[in-house]
Amino acid sequence: MALEVFGRYGFRKASMDEIARSADISRQGLYLHFANKDALFRAAVRQELDTALGDVSRSLNEEGVGLEQRVVAALDAWLGRYVGSMLAPDIGNMLQTPAKQLGDIVDPAVAEFDARLAAAIAAAMSENDRRRVGVTPEEIAGALHTVTQGAKYLSTARVESREDFVARITAAVRVVFAGFGNVAKRTPRHGPTHQIVADYR
Repeated sequence: MALEVFGRYGFRKASMDEIARSADISRQGLYLHFANKDALFRAAVRQELDTALGDVSRSLNEEGVGLEQRVVAALDAWLGRYVGSMLAPDIGNMLQTPAKQLGDIVDPAVAEFDARLAAAIAAAMSENDRRRVGVTPEEIAGALHTVTQGAKYLSTARVESREDFVARITAAVRVVFAGFGNVAKRTPRHGPTHQIVADYR
């Protein structure tokens, strides 16, 4: 895929010829779809984020699975995609380079991920749960996202496997959910709140 070519060579050195070869199309055919390399890069980032959000929704909506397991799967789908891969640092650096001006693509996707995670947590919590815990589903989702980002950077620096990354975030999710009683074990409930997670736009 195009993003892997960008990750391997860097934005500046990645050529349209190389990207066309990886996609098994002609260079001319590539230019029929994208005016230039910048447009192609932005489209590749958007496609990757859309794919990740789709995987997140599938993880959060999985029937018969407790909240803790679904949240771990969603965090892995969102942040664990390249952990343990040779491309992990390169793609991570590209997505965070201010010069690429990707905020209009990345920021809404991050907000959407947080909203879907919060909706899944809210669907598993009763009003009594919320009063007892004293934090909102949005605050819980934000804390989990932050902790998982830290685990991702540690894993990347140590070139650990994705399995190691999942083990780290599983421990983190269990710590965050430790005071929630049975909430973390609850399976999805059907209803309006759960449907927010299912509605992938």
